[in-house]
Amino acid sequence: MSEELGKYFTTGEFANLCRVKKQTLFHYDEIGLLSPKIKKENGYRYYSYEQFEVFQVIALFKEFGVPLKEIKTLLTDKKPKNMITLLKEKSFEIEEKIRSLDHLQAIIQTRLQLAEYTLKTDFSSISLQSLDEETFMISENILEEAEQKYTTIIPELIHYIQLHKLDRGYPIGALLAREQIQKKEFYNYRHLYVKIPEGIENVHYHVRPQGLYVVGYQKGDETEHAYNRIIQFVEEKGLKIGEYAYEEYVIDEVMANGIENSITRIQLQIQSY
Repeated sequence: MSEELGKYFTTGEFANLCRVKKQTLFHYDEIGLLSPKIKKENGYRYYSYEQFEVFQVIALFKEFGVPLKEIKTLLTDKKPKNMITLLKEKSFEIEEKIRSLDHLQAIIQTRLQLAEYTLKTDFSSISLQSLDEETFMISENILEEAEQKYTTIIPELIHYIQLHKLDRGYPIGALLAREQIQKKEFYNYRHLYVKIPEGIENVHYHVRPQGLYVVGYQKGDETEHAYNRIIQFVEEKGLKIGEYAYEEYVIDEVMANGIENSITRIQLQIQSY
């Protein structure tokens, strides 16, 4: 019999093989999920190598989130059809988790880029930059609307991009038309917007054209001061203001204590000749 037992593992050895505590094996035995192959009168328990394969299946199903009671049923009534159904179901769930994690990773990467951008940017600077074309999902026209309108428009935008998995971590931006800039109506926006992935259909969208933009920054609510500096830069360079200015946070309340410490990037379109 001693030679026969040489083919088996003690509870401790089997626990080490499975990388679990002995108490886990005791529990599986108690509920009838995985019992030792041999139980001696002196209390010693022995597991076979084949049972390691069973344990691996149990561990896999646990990783999938299958309750132990359901695992026991599967192992008691072993049928390929049942196994195929469960594995397909769990495969679908894993694909969903992967998509969810990819989406979360995209948001994290955007936030990371914004944070790194703040470390290498002089927010007192004004510069002329060539920007690539970008696509934004925009709100309805809110020109001349009261500020209270924003309390409904912003949640609607956020809800839509979250519902349709379009959120990439970008803050809400605003489109300010040339006419309002010239009138110094700096809070009378034409649209609110948010960056979305390319190729999305059935949304109201706006394409920011490729071209030259004067880029400056606004701290807190110092909007008029920021635009006066940018407009002065435009005039000194002999340039003309284009159709829109695009405003978006680079430091919002996620990264700053209080709105007074926020930083808004203003990208003022320049007319092409």
